[in-house]
Amino acid sequence: MPLSSIILKGQEDKSSYKNQEAYLDSLWRKEIIWNLGVAKITGEPIKDLSTIEAPKWAKWNYDLEEYFVSQMKYPAHLLRKNQAGYSVAMFSLDTLGLPRRINILTSIHKDFDKEVIRLIRDLPHCLPCRDKNGKRIECLYTVYVPFLPQRYRDRIITDSIAEEELKHCFVEWEEQASLQDGNPHAVQNYIYSKLRHNSDLLYKRQKQVRGVYSISIDSYGEVTGTKTLQSCGIQEWDSQVEKIIKGMPRWTPTINHYGKGEYQRSLYTVSVWLKNRNSHTMMRILP
Repeated sequence: MPLSSIILKGQEDKSSYKNQEAYLDSLWRKEIIWNLGVAKITGEPIKDLSTIEAPKWAKWNYDLEEYFVSQMKYPAHLLRKNQAGYSVAMFSLDTLGLPRRINILTSIHKDFDKEVIRLIRDLPHCLPCRDKNGKRIECLYTVYVPFLPQRYRDRIITDSIAEEELKHCFVEWEEQASLQDGNPHAVQNYIYSKLRHNSDLLYKRQKQVRGVYSISIDSYGEVTGTKTLQSCGIQEWDSQVEKIIKGMPRWTPTINHYGKGEYQRSLYTVSVWLKNRNSHTMMRILP
């Protein structure tokens, strides 16, 4: 009997099922001839991933197989038969990080393929692939999706237990946008490292002034705008801070971890202190 059409028998216990599934899964993975993960839009493998920024999803990072396994709805008639299988799918990711052109490379059962196609279409956008210069580029992505009935049943039970537990817990789903690996002082440090101000513009009795500024960050981590919420009292300095903010490097955008996980737009507010002293730069805030 071909491995691709094996139906697990219903006489064994769960541990035996899982052992059979693990064995089948290991054999199928050895059969895979396609390069999994990201590739050039031409289909050529990227041998050195350090030369690009690979596409990245909010919750699943670079392991899309986990997304498919955790979100799939097993075809009911195949689940009743304990039929195991897999699909290998390739799709393109455009410069917005959205899936396009879906192709099934290995077809075990058309209903497995339909579910994989549905899940690809339901993917939230990712941070798109970028070349070494940071320019967005289109790419291909190939993923192996195993369909293992006992593992699916176990997942459904685990999910229902977790859902019930969540009803009695307070969970913070949202992770705020961050700059430079989440250093809480990174935003102010960046502004201070670029800021040049003439303290003679301050009144003699003033030791320092504060400005408050908003930063608009899109779901790709790019700064799309800024606004002075509270002026420091010197328009020249407000304008300089706004210009620095507009030139900021990309952020890690806000992440909503609920469900499939999504990158979201956000608004960040930062306070900037300008001091009355002879130095033309502000002191860096240490972590």
